[in-house]
Amino acid sequence: MLARRYLKSRRDERFVSLIGWSSAVGVAIGVAALIIVMSVMYGFDAELKNKILGFSSHVDIQGSDETLGDWQGWLETAEHIDGVAKAAPYMTAQVLANHGRYSTGAILKGVDVNREKNIANHVISGRFVSDSKTSPYEVVIGKDLAHKLRVTVGSSLRLISPAGGISPAGMAPRMRAFRVVGIFDSGFYEYDVGLIIAPLLGVQRLNRTGDRVSGIELHLYDRDQAGVVAARARMQLPADAWVTDWMHRHRSFFQALKMERLVMGIILSLIVIVAVFNMVSSLVMVVMERRKEIAILKTVGATHASVMRIFLMMGTLLCGLGTLLGASFGLLLAWKLDALLSWFEQVTGITILSGDVYFIEHVPSVIDPVSVTWIVVISLLMGVLATFYPAWRAANVPPADALRYE
Repeated sequence: MLARRYLKSRRDERFVSLIGWSSAVGVAIGVAALIIVMSVMYGFDAELKNKILGFSSHVDIQGSDETLGDWQGWLETAEHIDGVAKAAPYMTAQVLANHGRYSTGAILKGVDVNREKNIANHVISGRFVSDSKTSPYEVVIGKDLAHKLRVTVGSSLRLISPAGGISPAGMAPRMRAFRVVGIFDSGFYEYDVGLIIAPLLGVQRLNRTGDRVSGIELHLYDRDQAGVVAARARMQLPADAWVTDWMHRHRSFFQALKMERLVMGIILSLIVIVAVFNMVSSLVMVVMERRKEIAILKTVGATHASVMRIFLMMGTLLCGLGTLLGASFGLLLAWKLDALLSWFEQVTGITILSGDVYFIEHVPSVIDPVSVTWIVVISLLMGVLATFYPAWRAANVPPADALRYE
């Protein structure tokens, strides 16, 4: 009761009360900002993993040479490794894609059509490529690449590969016309602007590699077990097999995201720290203003511990209220953030995220319960610990000195 009463302002103490309540608002802003930013960072991490792994393997197997000849035996072995959902051969090549007066470099990936059905789920126009034996010269391309080359479903796309033969004039690049049968949207700009999917046989014929492939890609039941499955593959495949998992291939990228999340958390924590110090200042001012009342309490039998509890309760009320409001607002905003920013983009015409810079074109948000819990607990703990000093000051007010001139 006394703690709540001291938080209410008298006419001559409104400034002190204002500082106290503003510190609670500062805590709320800091907690909300931490929850929102951490949710966005976790969202970026999850979204980028989904986008990257939607078009690439969890584990990749290659040989010591540029291409793999006796891959059928390796494929059969890989399919029986514990944790592998499916295995498929692939062939990649750097090509120059040309349509009319438009040209650009791209990665051509040949896939076993019967084993790569998941890519078909991303086709937004047309269809996926047919079985390689009947229609080897069909391709599906990313939506941004299609826009860049001004192609649509049914267009003829000329692909030029540097892996050509020797002519009297020197090295002659290989070229062949492929028909665009579909356009895909992976949601990942790097794929949408630079990847072309074709049947495995068509890419092998373009590069004149015969039945050889670039490697074998494995898709797992649990992508987080990629390191374990890669270790099993190294043990069961021949010694010249070069096995890498997605965690290793994109390690630098995701480590950078993790570091950015840590740095942002530290920076935004300063908001909470500043608010807590403001709260300490306001409580110290309350102690100075309430010296007479504290002295009276002590003369009628209040102990040091009971006086400390009053001011500890004041700090806990302020910090608890700020944390509760901040957590509620932060969770609500993190939950509806993508919808709010989409509405903002439609109203203002301003693009928040550009796909060619951030790889994705919307703001993902994933609320992590563990992170939210830690933010709330640490904010409350900081507030309670910071309150000890003004509480100690209040408990040590000498009654005789405080009442001497009253």
